[in-house]
Amino acid sequence: KLSGGKMRAARFHGAKDLRIEEVPKPDVPAGHTLVAMERVGICGTDLEEYLIGPVIIPKHRQPMIIGHEYLGRVIEDPLGKLKPGTLVIPDGIVGCGNCYYCDRHEEGICKNYECIGLTCDGGMAEFMATDPTRWIEVPKHVSADVAVFAEPMSVAVRALNKIPTIPGTKIAVTGGGTVGLLIAQAARSFGAAQVVVYEPNPVRQEVARALGFESLNPLNEKEWAHYDEFDSLLECSGVKGTTAKSLEKIRNAGSLVLVGFRPEEESFHLLNFVLSEKRILGTAAHMWDVDIAAAIALLAGPSIDTKPLLTDVIALDEVVTKGFDRLLNDKNAFKIVVDTTR
Repeated sequence: KLSGGKMRAARFHGAKDLRIEEVPKPDVPAGHTLVAMERVGICGTDLEEYLIGPVIIPKHRQPMIIGHEYLGRVIEDPLGKLKPGTLVIPDGIVGCGNCYYCDRHEEGICKNYECIGLTCDGGMAEFMATDPTRWIEVPKHVSADVAVFAEPMSVAVRALNKIPTIPGTKIAVTGGGTVGLLIAQAARSFGAAQVVVYEPNPVRQEVARALGFESLNPLNEKEWAHYDEFDSLLECSGVKGTTAKSLEKIRNAGSLVLVGFRPEEESFHLLNFVLSEKRILGTAAHMWDVDIAAAIALLAGPSIDTKPLLTDVIALDEVVTKGFDRLLNDKNAFKIVVDTTR
């Protein structure tokens, strides 16, 4: 059925063409309900789409509402579990429902999955149709400006869960942006003995140090060579050439988790890789009831500090000028969040 009325939404029309438009409220499929959106984070993936897209966004879906780091408030819970006004994180990954991966609750690697806000209409709007059976409730003491980090925090959780063991180990994080510093904090809370953040930007280095981490410049040969033999390295920068460089930093049988990425090929020395029995793992497909649930639990506790990572909260109408354009021009910015209620 079509919900009556109109709403404002940020819609992607192509590279450097993002428009705030008045559109009909979304269709509400059977078993779904509308949620009043409240906060949406601008992700590096969104920025890439804005700059050179469409990359992931399907051409036939344009114009498309963007936004996959979202949360909103319950209008009415058809299941009768949550009161109106409750803050929730709706599920963002939808599988086809009828394949090898979906049968095993691995919808994120379903070959025909949808990522809400990247392959179909998302949350950077006043309302979004959601599945109430796949909400994660935000604890009452957690503010919307903290809970909006749930999606990048879930990326951190999933990436760290690719590592065989964390307690007592040495971990390196390359790339001290939002996700990198969330990974560093989560690794420390999971019991890593040492976490080193490699980041060339002096402002981001200082934020990492303020959060209690040793931060070194990977472009300085002396600083890059200061440590080696990490048990694991999580590559969050996506910079060209980082795969081979990162493999050199981990011990034999160590793990390299690729979090940052580009739509390009990378090369490394195959014989050295095979003989050292190192592992390279990709990570992306965070699930609502595992990774998002863990992310909210971490954000609700004392071990994760998001305050230094929240650069600004802007209105929906400001999303281009104070959001995307600022992120393109301000290399010191971390997370810019859109308040969809204003």
